[in-house]
Amino acid sequence: MLKSISILSTVILMVMVLFSCNNTIEEVKEIGDAEEKPVKESFNVTYLRSVNGVLSNRLISPYVKQYKNGDAIFPEGFLLEMLDSNLSVTARLEAKFGHVFSESKKMIARDSVVFRNVVNEELYTEELIWQQDSGRVYTDKFVKIKKKDVVILGKGLESNADFSKYVLKNITGEYYFNENEIENEKNE
Repeated sequence: MLKSISILSTVILMVMVLFSCNNTIEEVKEIGDAEEKPVKESFNVTYLRSVNGVLSNRLISPYVKQYKNGDAIFPEGFLLEMLDSNLSVTARLEAKFGHVFSESKKMIARDSVVFRNVVNEELYTEELIWQQDSGRVYTDKFVKIKKKDVVILGKGLESNADFSKYVLKNITGEYYFNENEIENEKNE
């Protein structure tokens, strides 16, 4: 008898819990998605940014999601070109994903990041952060820098916005190349 009362009490409790829910599945989804939805989506965009009336960079992306807080996400990648006062490109930053944080004026580039300067030095990494207000570019991730005759590997880097002055931290390797040897190998 005691066992029957226990089972009956459990069944009644479960029925009460089941019928006490007032929200539909659609309402629950809306509540969960409210903060995640962008307020604006744009395709094939080019943004121009100026500092004190002088054009400083151009950002090109196939798809941008903009959010209520001012943040922007580039889920299909982007190309950011740094410009000098003559509107010549001084550096190019490319990645398969980007996130601009409006409040902190910071951009995070992730996934197959490539940063090139005017002397054809190339930086490869999986994450690079650009602090827009100071022009500081940095990472604490693994980096590879390719120059004309050397590849330098390390972990961590700090640079200016056009990648003309940089400090590579924790160098883990350097590989030197002789262009004549490379050309000879290609011809063989």
